[in-house]
Amino acid sequence: MIAYFLRFACVALLLGLGMAGPALAGEPISLVSSPSNILMDATYDGTTLQVSGEVPAGSEVALRLVGAPEALHLREKGKVFGALWMNIGTLEFQNVPKIYLVAASKGFEELGAAGASLRIEGLRDTITQGHVSTTQGLDAMYELLRLKVQDGLYAESAQKIGLSEDKGGTRSFTTNLSVPSALSPGQYTLEAVALRNGDVLGTTSVPVRAQLIGLPAWLSHMAFDNGLLYGILATAIAVLSGLAIGMVFQSKGAH
Repeated sequence: MIAYFLRFACVALLLGLGMAGPALAGEPISLVSSPSNILMDATYDGTTLQVSGEVPAGSEVALRLVGAPEALHLREKGKVFGALWMNIGTLEFQNVPKIYLVAASKGFEELGAAGASLRIEGLRDTITQGHVSTTQGLDAMYELLRLKVQDGLYAESAQKIGLSEDKGGTRSFTTNLSVPSALSPGQYTLEAVALRNGDVLGTTSVPVRAQLIGLPAWLSHMAFDNGLLYGILATAIAVLSGLAIGMVFQSKGAH
């Protein structure tokens, strides 16, 4: 009887752990972006995404807007004969996100190892460099990330996301995520990461599409689908612009 009871207790304990595991892994995380489509017309100069959602109670949240990874080839400049700055080679990088915007509800240093991996510097672990720089002491990866930051395509900000108090096992968050004017058309991913005690509890994501509309869309269609007509149109515009500028300078000279 005692052996039977012990066996029953062990089975019950294992079943209890098995039921508790999925419940923990399935903690609720939701994410909504408004707008979900970024429309880029002739006046587009960046936009703002209004982001909201829910994460498990007691957790912090980080948001990332990430573009598809791509290969980059950058010219490396250096001094030749100790005097002339010239192109001395090509630096190759693989798996470089087109855009990487990250925000968090706390300072990244307060989010432990998981928070550190979400920072721009964390991209060093995923971006690969195919050609080593010939310039002594040059940190090519640092220069790549710095260039992306200068272009506004990479950015990070902490304590920008507003979090509510815990309620019913969850807490809600809201923020405005600034998208730069340098954004190119394409498909992007907005991701919410729930963190607690330096660990990732779970993630969820929604697609965000950037598309050209109006005159930019028409010009893009013309350039890709009717190159000859596009070339003729571009030449005509250049000639007319030159004539207009010439007439302006002639009129000024007459006075």
